[in-house]
Amino acid sequence: MPPKKPSPWRPSFFTLSILPGSIGFLLLYFYGLPSLSETPARGARASQWQSSEGEPGIAESRLTAQSVESVEQPADLGPKDPKDPYGFYLHVYGDPAAVIYQVREVKKFFPTSPIYVMSDGGLDFSALCAKEGCTFVLCPPANDRWHPWPFFRRLFDAAVSLNTKYVIMLEPDNTVHDYIKRPPPADVGGLLVTGRSFGLVKYVEKMAQKRVPGFKWTSRSMSSGLCGGAYFKREAILDALSDENMMKLDWNYLGEKLSKEIFSSDFAMQYAFAARGWKIEPWDDAAQMDKDKDQPLTGARDASFKHYCSCYPGGKPTYNLKLTKEDAKLYKESGYEMTSGPYSSSVCQVCYNSTRYLELWGSARCTNEIPFQLSEKLLQRHHPELDSKPCDLPWLCKPGKKRGKGIDSVGFAPVDPLASYRLLDEPTSSCPPETKMLESVNQCQDAALKLPKKLAYTDELYQEADPPGCVFRVPDDDIYFNAPEEGQTNGNRRLICQVLRSA
Repeated sequence: MPPKKPSPWRPSFFTLSILPGSIGFLLLYFYGLPSLSETPARGARASQWQSSEGEPGIAESRLTAQSVESVEQPADLGPKDPKDPYGFYLHVYGDPAAVIYQVREVKKFFPTSPIYVMSDGGLDFSALCAKEGCTFVLCPPANDRWHPWPFFRRLFDAAVSLNTKYVIMLEPDNTVHDYIKRPPPADVGGLLVTGRSFGLVKYVEKMAQKRVPGFKWTSRSMSSGLCGGAYFKREAILDALSDENMMKLDWNYLGEKLSKEIFSSDFAMQYAFAARGWKIEPWDDAAQMDKDKDQPLTGARDASFKHYCSCYPGGKPTYNLKLTKEDAKLYKESGYEMTSGPYSSSVCQVCYNSTRYLELWGSARCTNEIPFQLSEKLLQRHHPELDSKPCDLPWLCKPGKKRGKGIDSVGFAPVDPLASYRLLDEPTSSCPPETKMLESVNQCQDAALKLPKKLAYTDELYQEADPPGCVFRVPDDDIYFNAPEEGQTNGNRRLICQVLRSA
């Protein structure tokens, strides 16, 4: 049976106490119990979540909403319990109309939930939070969506401040439609991304099993997209995203073995939470909207939170909103040279250097306090231009100067100038007696020169279907260095081994 529609009037406890039992029972049946949330002691939620910038207030949304007309407006705006388990982390940069609208929508459907707004060196929304009763933090610009060290720290700080059982992360292009209908089923969850998988699974599972014996990073876990609309248990954030625990992952190793996407926030969070053994699952209360205006690509049609692709008909709804003159007073530029200068709207990827962060901003506020430097291999792979010209990436190195040398890769092995090599005749995954496996790309390069054979790649690959080491590809008549977690024998592959010299 569907629930009764809420009545605008409910009998007070006093009324029930003076009426005959049968009449009181009928009132209870038709109108329900008195609402505790309507008593004066529970009515001032905003006072609990004051911004340091000023006293909170309650205001109606003044944004024109033609472009979000598809957002449903249910009558039930959620519970009035000040101990609501959900707090909201809004990760923002610009788009003031979208941010202001989103804060008000969260307040509408989650009136007792605290809201924490963090700007990645973008607009300053302190006036908005002073008016609406949220917490605002302006962090130095870092394009943290592509650099997990500041991204994780900022989400960690939000979880500390919100102090709720769950933290729901929103981005300006999310829309909020209702109070949560489907309670979170796991420790972490987000949009369903079908068919997605990640590499170095055994590396991650080995780390996780130190905390959670038997932990498996499943394909179902990997199919959860941790973008806007995702939820996180506070305890999971405080564990997995702490400075110490997130740095137990070898980020240079991950970046070298895989691709630069490992540094994007959605991918990086998967590795961080899985490496600590936290359960991750898709969440039907977060929906991905695609080319169909009404039917989600994944997630429930009546999901509480919706995320939009750029292909959505008419564009992302909140990005079509217009500011009123009144709301234009609720934000200002932050002083980080948003419209011009070296820090303006940077989209630099794989550009983090903790030493440079400290030089630019004077402290490690809003980032990991443990020093981190990219490896030389990653710098050469993603910024080869800096090998021959002065630096023009101010977050990575000082402009006009030559960049410093990156950290040496762990996998680098010296080459014996007298080494000789043997190309095996049969497929196998290990070298026979009196020979040994090659250990690095540079050793494989040396083998290519001496055999001679064409070297297919100057960087190592990660191919689980091939054996580890220096591999000859029979159909292609070339060699490459393979660095899988395990690898296996392949009928179309032959190993190249180094011949051991007798003493």
